[in-house]
Amino acid sequence: MSREKDAANYAVVFFTAISVLLLLFPVSKIAHTVRIAVSYSLYPSLHYGARYTHYIRNVPDNFVRLLETDQENRALKEKVRVLEVRLQSAAALEAENERLAVGMRLSRALPWAGSWARVINKTPADWYGSFFIDKGSDHGIAVNDAVLGIEGGRAGVAGRIFEVYPKFSKVLLLTNSAASAVCSLAPDGLEALVEGKGTWMLKLNYVPEEARLVEGAEVLTSPGGLLFPAGVLVGKVGKIYQRESFMNFITADIIPAVNVNTIKEVFVVKRNLPEELLGARQVEKK
Repeated sequence: MSREKDAANYAVVFFTAISVLLLLFPVSKIAHTVRIAVSYSLYPSLHYGARYTHYIRNVPDNFVRLLETDQENRALKEKVRVLEVRLQSAAALEAENERLAVGMRLSRALPWAGSWARVINKTPADWYGSFFIDKGSDHGIAVNDAVLGIEGGRAGVAGRIFEVYPKFSKVLLLTNSAASAVCSLAPDGLEALVEGKGTWMLKLNYVPEEARLVEGAEVLTSPGGLLFPAGVLVGKVGKIYQRESFMNFITADIIPAVNVNTIKEVFVVKRNLPEELLGARQVEKK
């Protein structure tokens, strides 16, 4: 074991001495070429700049061309990386322009006054509860304004304005466990309550026993609701749960019309709700 250790130590000392000699005394073109090759492989950045020609003054031309080719490849790789980033940015802007173009065409057909806003912040701890938009009181946004999203070329309920600041606002999503909306069911127009569950799915509650509820049926906001304009798509009926013996209504899962995981822009509808009506609603809650 000690003999192998001594041999290894001798080898280290030998190669170290040779390396120092090659670095300090470029006695020949071959030695100088080896030194350039070793230093370039370890620290290629040392060979960029004004003193580059000084380092290769005694190096063969074919080796110089090899170094220059490698430098060109490195520069081209950096340009490709920059272009890929720009291409991704351009693709994102193109997708945004397409969404905005569809939204603008749709908003002209909507019967409500409002404005577009961008989603600027989502909180991971409250992913299905709320997010922020880039419009606030300076842009005419008010508490309880309805927030709609565009999905498949159609407007759907996303939530409502919960808090307003001068430059931005907080949106309470319908998927929030504290959110709800009065809705009507196709085809009979019976009213029920859609509630958030804190997940991507909604819950349909208080459905009368006589309702002809089928999977895939559309659920729309009802004229009897206060916070959302009537006739806006909330979602479609998913799984239906038969009533329990102690209840006189049935429940169902609702697949939301707006996927809050992919939404980028929203349309904020001005509700202009009377203060007296909002006050009465707060009293009813108490």
